[in-house]
Amino acid sequence: MDNLLTIGLKSKIITPQDDVMECLETALQHEQLKEKDIIVITSKVVAIAQGRVQKIESEEEYKSLVRQEADQVIGDEEVLLTTKNNIFIPWAGIDKSNTPEGTVVLWPEKPYETAYQILKTLKIHYNLEHVGVVITDSALIPLRKGTIGIAIGYAGFKGTEDYREKKDLFGKKIKWTQSSQADMIATAAHLVMGESTEAMPFAIARGAKVEFTNEEPDPQESVMNKEECIFSPLYND
Repeated sequence: MDNLLTIGLKSKIITPQDDVMECLETALQHEQLKEKDIIVITSKVVAIAQGRVQKIESEEEYKSLVRQEADQVIGDEEVLLTTKNNIFIPWAGIDKSNTPEGTVVLWPEKPYETAYQILKTLKIHYNLEHVGVVITDSALIPLRKGTIGIAIGYAGFKGTEDYREKKDLFGKKIKWTQSSQADMIATAAHLVMGESTEAMPFAIARGAKVEFTNEEPDPQESVMNKEECIFSPLYND
């Protein structure tokens, strides 16, 4: 297949008493999972199933929780800008939306390991050799309106493609470009999964041009240190 197709999968509201795999299997009842499909799952439903839901009673309590969860707080203004798992994310990824009043959902624990466990279960349950899993959340690009999707964990395929030292159409060597396959799949899935009342915490990305692998995922594959980042002048200590 030469074109990427994304298919949203509806689900009931997932609670801490639910099992993500059972909910996913129910959502897949009307859509056949195929070889080289990639299942995209919102981080929120993974976190909820992990019991990562907390009650908060005030804005100060919320900010205190953010500081506790964040690896680093970069800006303490109206919005707390933080890093978590080497990703720039407001509020350490802690989400107030689509949660009962007075509660928040933290980022899931060990998202790469979780994606790998889901991957192994999918392969056995659906008798598939090559399949992928992406755990996704919303993210922001500086100076751009609106959210995009970002992969906070994935398994079953190479998450980045390195174009450095390859040649462009005019024979010039490419110096900087690396392509984040996992993040682009996450963003494509967000187009159908939505951000409010869609009730589509799962999606299938079909036809993605990625390299599938049986290797355990490496959480360091898609990140870099501050010194290598092109935006480092904005946040250097």
